[in-house]
Amino acid sequence: MLCMRMSNFEGKPKEKSVEEVHHQKAIDYLKSFQELGPEEFLAVYPHAILLESYLAPSSRTKLGRVETIAELDINDLDSQTKSHENGPLLQARVIPLEKRDKSSSERMLFVGRSPNNDIVVPNKMVSKLHAYFCQVPGSEIIQLVDMNSTNGTFINGKKISPSVKMNLQDEDVISFGPETRMAYFSATGFCQLLESLV
Repeated sequence: MLCMRMSNFEGKPKEKSVEEVHHQKAIDYLKSFQELGPEEFLAVYPHAILLESYLAPSSRTKLGRVETIAELDINDLDSQTKSHENGPLLQARVIPLEKRDKSSSERMLFVGRSPNNDIVVPNKMVSKLHAYFCQVPGSEIIQLVDMNSTNGTFINGKKISPSVKMNLQDEDVISFGPETRMAYFSATGFCQLLESLV
């Protein structure tokens, strides 16, 4: 594969010739990938990501239920997407795993309902401070840790124990509580996914 590198979210400055733009949907990242090519794309977008697909606002419940990519067959996404711009994968929201405060030296990336988290999940079933992501020092491995949340954190349907660091792999389905699910991809894995759609 041409996509060979995954970077971290530790806030280190990075050299880049093209300015990083935070797109909302996977289709926008696909367009950037086609313009930049794999190497430049990874230089500009070096972070692991979460993919999330929202229901239309009129379809949401009062709790803000989220329909996600995890509720689809991830193995069928390529065939659905190549022929249809409005396919579920290309319309999925992309959430980069990076600190909200770029100058922070904090190595943990916090997830929860509270607005001061790095990744805010506005769902009542998600705890105010639900979980965090961290990177194994000296490696490219990203881990997920539940912070004793009320409704639990799940990886591929299995509840993880609080305070236990769990290594993540591409296409892992992460659930924050029973209603919010997202698919994890390393930077390299996301690049390879986009490459398969070209």
